[in-house]
Amino acid sequence: MISKVAVRTPFIMNMWERHPKVWRFLIDLGIYLKFKTLNIDKIPNKIVLPSTNVLYVNSEENRGRALLISNGITQKRLSYFWSTSVKEFSPDLIIDVGVNYGECLFSTTYSDRTIIYGIEANHHLIQYIIKSREVHPNKTQITIINAFASDKDDEQKEFFIDKHWSGTSSASYMPSHNMIEKVPVRTITIDSIIKKDLTNGTVLFKVDVEGYEAFVLKGMFELFERCESAIGFIEFNSEYIEKSGIKIEAFFSFLQKYFTIYMYIEDDILVKADDVHYEDLKMIFGTDYIHTDLLVVTDEENMGVFNFDIQAKA
Repeated sequence: MISKVAVRTPFIMNMWERHPKVWRFLIDLGIYLKFKTLNIDKIPNKIVLPSTNVLYVNSEENRGRALLISNGITQKRLSYFWSTSVKEFSPDLIIDVGVNYGECLFSTTYSDRTIIYGIEANHHLIQYIIKSREVHPNKTQITIINAFASDKDDEQKEFFIDKHWSGTSSASYMPSHNMIEKVPVRTITIDSIIKKDLTNGTVLFKVDVEGYEAFVLKGMFELFERCESAIGFIEFNSEYIEKSGIKIEAFFSFLQKYFTIYMYIEDDILVKADDVHYEDLKMIFGTDYIHTDLLVVTDEENMGVFNFDIQAKA
């Protein structure tokens, strides 16, 4: 299985961008070993997830094929966080920014009172997301929006769709290989999307937008200020964040205004990252380039529901 977790080191990331044909070969090999064929007509376009919910994918696209190989689970830590949060907190409002195929959003079943939003900028993925929604038990509660979540509404943003691996499509950088489609995408803030659904209850969110996370979060500040409690999962890629024009210190300063921050060291080991400085992170990870995930909470007591080893900052 080739997962996002597996491409977190600079060497592997560079290989991914510079040698896409090698990665395509490896994925094709995985498809052949699993389905005993490379005939596209004989390769399925849907996955039955562990929850029994169904996920539709493009079986010709690399990330869709990787999901087929891995039975729909390519990010173990996110899967555990999401399922546990839904079960333990029964959130009033759920927001998934950077849906991709929806393996997070459609991975579980929700309370019948939960309001759910999924935002995805890559227009090629929307048809698969809609098909998955239509067979989901909570389909009437799920709104899917094809837009680019940011800190401003109704702007045109150049978005780079990575046709090699949909999960690395971004507005913050353009991969070095030539399998890129540049498209204009309208921007929208989460606060404007959920204006009528702003809640003083519990919010669960995920933000995975390849370096543009800071802008998405700034477009959610009204929600953070109003909700009773919030818990979120945020991808952190120091290189991509800085390519988007945001300093790492400024990014953490914004988060610290609303949350207690925890950073994944391994899938079940987190370090509490309050008052974090970039130099601290470099020491913890032993590198100048940091690609991991953050877990943020407004109420530290909520961390008790997870089976994590939480360490103090070194």
